[in-house]
Amino acid sequence: MSKSPIPQKTPNENLEKEKERLRFIIEQYFLQITRGCSEKILYHSKYCCHNPQFQKIADPNTAAVKALRIGKKYEEKYLCSYMLVSEKERGITYHNMKTLVDLSRHHDNYSNIVEYIKNSFALPSTVNSSFKSTRTQDYDDETYFDGLDLDDINKIFNLLLSLNNDRINDELQKTSRQLSNNLRYNALSYTEKSQLKPFIFLLVNPYIHDLENRGILANVFIALESLSEKMKNIFYEWFNHLSKDAFIQTLTNFEQFISVRILADDDIKLHADTPVKGACIAIQLMSKVNDTKKFVEYTDFYNDALNDALDLFLDYNSTKRCFTYASFPAVLNVITKGQYLQIEHALTQNSLRTQFGQMGITSAADFLIFKIRREHLIDDTLDKVQTLREENRKSELRKELKVHFMGEEGIDEGGVKREFFQLIVRKIFDPEYGMFKYNTTTNCFWFNPDSVDYTEFELIGIIIGLALYNNIILDVHFPLVIFKKLLSLELTMEDIESLDPEVYQSFIKIKTTEDDVSDWSLYFCATYESIYGQTKVQNLKQGGEDIQVTNENRHEYLDLYKDYLLNKSISKQFAPFYKGFRMVCDSPILKILKPEELGNLVCGVEDLNFIELERATNYEGGYTQDDTTIKNFWKVLHGLSDEDKRRFLAFVTGGDRVPYGGLEKMNFTITKTADSDRLPSAHTCFNTLILPAYPEFEKLRDLLTKALTHYEGFGLK
Repeated sequence: MSKSPIPQKTPNENLEKEKERLRFIIEQYFLQITRGCSEKILYHSKYCCHNPQFQKIADPNTAAVKALRIGKKYEEKYLCSYMLVSEKERGITYHNMKTLVDLSRHHDNYSNIVEYIKNSFALPSTVNSSFKSTRTQDYDDETYFDGLDLDDINKIFNLLLSLNNDRINDELQKTSRQLSNNLRYNALSYTEKSQLKPFIFLLVNPYIHDLENRGILANVFIALESLSEKMKNIFYEWFNHLSKDAFIQTLTNFEQFISVRILADDDIKLHADTPVKGACIAIQLMSKVNDTKKFVEYTDFYNDALNDALDLFLDYNSTKRCFTYASFPAVLNVITKGQYLQIEHALTQNSLRTQFGQMGITSAADFLIFKIRREHLIDDTLDKVQTLREENRKSELRKELKVHFMGEEGIDEGGVKREFFQLIVRKIFDPEYGMFKYNTTTNCFWFNPDSVDYTEFELIGIIIGLALYNNIILDVHFPLVIFKKLLSLELTMEDIESLDPEVYQSFIKIKTTEDDVSDWSLYFCATYESIYGQTKVQNLKQGGEDIQVTNENRHEYLDLYKDYLLNKSISKQFAPFYKGFRMVCDSPILKILKPEELGNLVCGVEDLNFIELERATNYEGGYTQDDTTIKNFWKVLHGLSDEDKRRFLAFVTGGDRVPYGGLEKMNFTITKTADSDRLPSAHTCFNTLILPAYPEFEKLRDLLTKALTHYEGFGLK
C-alpha cells in the first residue's frame, strides 16, 4: 500500500484547527453536564448526568462556564465517548469510535485511533475485554457471537477503513497479523467457546479478505485446523445460523482464499499446506450445513484450483496412513472422486492378477471373461455369475472385465465391453421384461414390486457394480433416491419427489394444509397399480384400512407412507439388487460421494454438446480441422437429432452416454483413410472414427447415416 505524504500546514491553520477541536470538546461536555451523553456504557464520566454521583447543571450559563473549564483543563479525558472506562468494563462500540473519529478529523491527528487499535485489536485477551456488548441473543449468527456484537464490529472496521489513512491501515494490518499469529500458536489448547471470539472477530473483518492480506487469513485457517473436534463443531453451529447472503459471502471468501493460494503462491506443497487444509475444514463444515439449508448447489463447494492441482496418486496413497483431501469431499468434484475410485479399482484388479500378470505379461487367468451369445445375452451372463457364486469365486468379479461375443472377431480393448453393457441394460429395462416400471413424468425406472425375478435383480446390481468398477457409463434412468439407497443414506419425504412428483405434491398438501384432512377420506393404507393394471391396497399399519387420517395423526401417516413407497414396497427387489452392487463395489471411497455424484458416475450426463466434442477432437492420418471432409463431417454431425447423436456416440465409443465433465473429456480422434467407397468404421476401444475422405457432402451424409443405422456388432474392434 502506497504512503500518501501529509501536507504541511501553516501555524495559523494549525491554530484554527486546535480552536475548532477545543470548541467541539466543550460542546460535548456541555451536553454531558446538562442532558447526559448518548453512549451505552456502564461507567460514565464523573462529568456526565448519567453518573449517579454527578449533579446535573440546569442553568445553561453555569453549564457553559463549567464545560469551558473542564474542556481547557482535561480536553478529551472525561468525555464518555472517548475515555477508557475501568478495566472491568473497557468497551469499544461503533458510537464511541465514531466520536473518536470525528474528534481526530477535527484536528487531523489520528494518533489516538492508532493507539486504540494497538491496545485493543492485537491480543485475544484485549479483543475479549474491549468488544463487549450489552446485547444478548440465544444463538449465534452473522450479527452476534457469544457476546460479540458482530454488526457493531463490522461497522467499526468499515469506518476505520473508510478513513483511507495509511497509519490506521498499517496498524490494522499489524494488529490483525499479531492476533492471527497468537491464534496460530495457541489454538491447539483452546477448550472454551469464548476463546473462539478472536477467530470470529477476524473473520468479520473485511480487511483480511483482501488478497494482499491473505497471510492473515492463512494464520486463521492454520489455527482452525489445530482445534479439537469439539471446538470445530462450534464453527459448524455458527455457520448453521448464518443468513443465506452471509453464508454465500463466507463461502466465497474461503473458496477464493484456496484458489488464490494455490494459483498465486508457487512454492506451496498442496499436500502439506495447513492453511488450505484449514480452509477445507471450514468449507466441509459449511457443506454439512448446506445439506439441510440448501442455500447453494452442492457443486458450488467444488474448488477447481484444488482439483486441478491435486496429486491424486499421492493423496490416494495417504488414505491408509494419515491426511488425505478425501477427508473434505465437499471441495472435490465428481471427476476427482471418480479418479479415486479408478485408482482403487485398478490396484485391486492388479492385486488379483497372477505374478506374471502383475509384471504386465497377462493371460486369460488375469481377467474376468464373459463369453456371451448375443441371442442369449441375459442367460449367458446369469450362468457366468451363478458359476462364480457356486464355486465360491465371487472375488473374480473384481478382476478386469473382458467380453467376447461368441462367433465374432472383436477383441475387447474396451469397446466390446461398452457395447455389452449397453445391450444388457437395454434388455433388462425393457418394460416387457417386467422387472422395472417406467414413469413417463420423470422418465425414470423404479422397481416393480410384483416382480419375483430376484436372481435377475441381483444380476442388474452386479451389472451396475461392474460398470462402475470398470469405468463404463450406463444408459440407465433411475430416480435420485435409488443412489441414496445404494449409499445407505437416510431417506426423507423430499426423496419422493425424484420418484413421483405428483405423489410428493399430494404429500406436501396433506402436511401443510389448514383444512381438516379427515374430510378427505384418507386411511392408513396405500394403493398402487400393478404392472398388469390391477389396483392393490396395502395397510400401512395393522388395521390401517379402518384408521382415518386426521390433522393429529397425519405426520405418522406421511412417515409410514414414505417408508412404504421408498422401502417396504420394494424391499424384496431392492435387497438382491443392493447385494449384487455391493458384491462388486464396496469401496470406502463410496462414502465421500453424494447421491447425485454416484448417479453421474454410473449414468453420465445428458449434455449432448457436440461443439465441445469438435473443439476437443484430435486428427490423424493427414486430416486437419480445415479439410473439406472434416468441415462436411461436422456439418452433418451438428445437424443430427439427439437420438442420432447418441447413435454416433455408441458407434465410436460402444456406449451412448456422455461422461461426467462433458464431451470435451472424451479424447475423440478422427483418422483419415483414402478409400472413399467404404462406410465409416470405428475403433471403439480408442474412441477413434475411421473416416474415408469423401469428396462430396451428400456422400458423407448418406454413408455416415447408413453406418449409424447398422452399427451394432459391426465395425467394432
